[in-house]
This record gives sequence, structure tokens and C-alpha cells, in this order.
Amino acid sequence: MHSRDFLLSDTKELELEIERHCIGLGLDTTDEYQVHMFAHEMLQNMEQLKDAANKGNSSARAKVELFSMVLMLHEANTKAYGPSYMTHFKKLSTRESAWVALATAFGSELESRNLDEE
Repeated sequence: MHSRDFLLSDTKELELEIERHCIGLGLDTTDEYQVHMFAHEMLQNMEQLKDAANKGNSSARAKVELFSMVLMLHEANTKAYGPSYMTHFKKLSTRESAWVALATAFGSELESRNLDEE
């Protein structure tokens, strides 16, 4: 079992790396529309992005890495706070960070896709 303090330390490092990737990609996480479009692109084109990343496309690789880091942070927070942390996850960040914006956008995009399937 992971200790909560250990996971929180890891999540802060991961949050910083997410912010660095966003800067490198030119993704302004304060622009809700831009972040939503990024989430849409990632979920719509994940297989193509993975293939491009494997063929040496650095932009595609950075996008896939960013998506993976958001998922890893979600997993770490779930372990530290329990599965219901998503209902309070904005409180977990000391500031409006990149991962909060991305997690919100991915969650919204996934929710809209689930509604479309019903």
C-alpha cells in the first residue's frame, strides 16, 4: 500500500511535468476551448498519435506522454484519496493547474461520448 504522503509528493512532480509538456506543446490550459479541443483530439486520434510517436514524431510523442501523465495522476489521486476524489479534485490543487484543466476536459469529453452512445 502506498502512503498518502509518498503519493502526494509524486503527484506534485507529475503535475509539474504535465505543466512542462503543456508549455512545450503550446497548450494554454487557461483557455477552456483549447483544452477541450486537445482532449477531443487525443480521444479521437489516440491510435494515430501512438503510431506517429512510434515513428519519431516528437509532437505526437509529447501528446501521448501528456495524456499518460494525466492518467497516472488520476490513478495516484485515486489511491491517495479514494475513488470519489473526482467530486472534490479541484480542492486537491493549490492553484488552477494544468492537470485540473486537462482532467476536467477529458472527463467532459468522455461523458459527452457516453451520452452520444446511449
